[in-house]
Amino acid sequence: MKPISSLYSLLRDVLVVDSAKILAINIAGAALAFLSHVLFARWLGVDSYGVYVLALSILNILFIAQQAGLNLSVIRLVSEHRAAGNGAATRALVRFSNKIILILGVASAGVGGIWLLAVREDMSDELTWTMAAMLALSVLLALFQQRSAILQGLERVVHAALSFEIIRPLLLLAVVWALVQTRPADAALVMTANLIVTGAVLAAVAVYARACVKAEPTGNHPAPEWRRWLEISLPYVLVTGLTIVLTQMDVLMIGALLGTEQAGLYAPAAKVALLATFPTVAVRQRFGPMAARLFAENQFDRLQARLTSATGLSVVTCLCVVIVIVPGRDLILGLFGAEYQAGALLIVVLSTGYLIYSIGAVEMFFLVGPFERLNAVVAALTLGINFLLNLVLIPHLGILGAAYATAGAIVVRALLSAVIVHHRTGLRPFHLTSGATGAAGS
Repeated sequence: MKPISSLYSLLRDVLVVDSAKILAINIAGAALAFLSHVLFARWLGVDSYGVYVLALSILNILFIAQQAGLNLSVIRLVSEHRAAGNGAATRALVRFSNKIILILGVASAGVGGIWLLAVREDMSDELTWTMAAMLALSVLLALFQQRSAILQGLERVVHAALSFEIIRPLLLLAVVWALVQTRPADAALVMTANLIVTGAVLAAVAVYARACVKAEPTGNHPAPEWRRWLEISLPYVLVTGLTIVLTQMDVLMIGALLGTEQAGLYAPAAKVALLATFPTVAVRQRFGPMAARLFAENQFDRLQARLTSATGLSVVTCLCVVIVIVPGRDLILGLFGAEYQAGALLIVVLSTGYLIYSIGAVEMFFLVGPFERLNAVVAALTLGINFLLNLVLIPHLGILGAAYATAGAIVVRALLSAVIVHHRTGLRPFHLTSGATGAAGS
């Protein structure tokens, strides 16, 4: 009965339960995003859908830049304030991050608005109004991500994921569907609907986040130093920017060296292989704020136990996905078209890299722990390695070379993170400690 009892205890563990919930939300969110784009493409037509997708591409870069790294640093800082029982510092951090994001957001939207006025004669009305709505939406999304980071720091990760991945896109889909029943749809209409829906959901999330922050004990602590917050946040701007480039490096290099046809052949296989990271991402989202809090409380035994659990959970669940998509790679790629089955070997290479990367629970602690400057160094080094590997391997191996380059780069990133964390703290990705048995409830 002991193995059954241990399994039952494991399945009730907060890390396992919350990670499973986040995984389900992420999968549902991905499916909802895919469905939304299919329907928007049908409702808008090729030209208008192209305008919408173009604006979204700019939006995804803009609203991340407007956060000035606070989307990552806030998770760590809130966790540290919780560990110290310093709710006053958390409330001050919320006000500070609001000001930074609003200043950067309004400034960038203002510059974008001036540019639109200058070139509007060369643009269609649809593109002009779509871009205008996108600029306003970028500010709201930056504020939304800030609230999500606060909730993650408070270890309410499920609520943060649910509001952003499910509630917002579901409401957007419903609103756009209602609008297209009464009038012709274009990109400006959909982007405006996105703006309105995001504003409404943000208002509700802001109220919830404020209530959660107010519930934190105030404590008797000195006034927080905003310069330290900014010092921690700024390196994450570089980390985020380099990570965005890293995710697009393989396709960009293939397009530049081999042409768009080969890039089109590579992309579906890369997206299928990326499914292997879904469980790892879910575990990382829940483990990150937990690790930051335990580290701030100097509970190293419990942190090591949690790290061991998170690594094991990440590897096992990633392996479960890999043993599905690798044997079924021909069938899955056949859904895109028979010609795409030529990329089947890419899935094997990339999935193997992602499986090794699934020790990424330690990388999440590296990301939200006191390693912000080293994070920027590792991100830059990973990008450089990826670029050089692509440059050397693609001319000789074609798109398979890009897969080897991507897999190699992410493995190096995971290993560097683990080595740095172990060197600085003594923590290991997987190590049984005496504190492991007592960590289940933390």
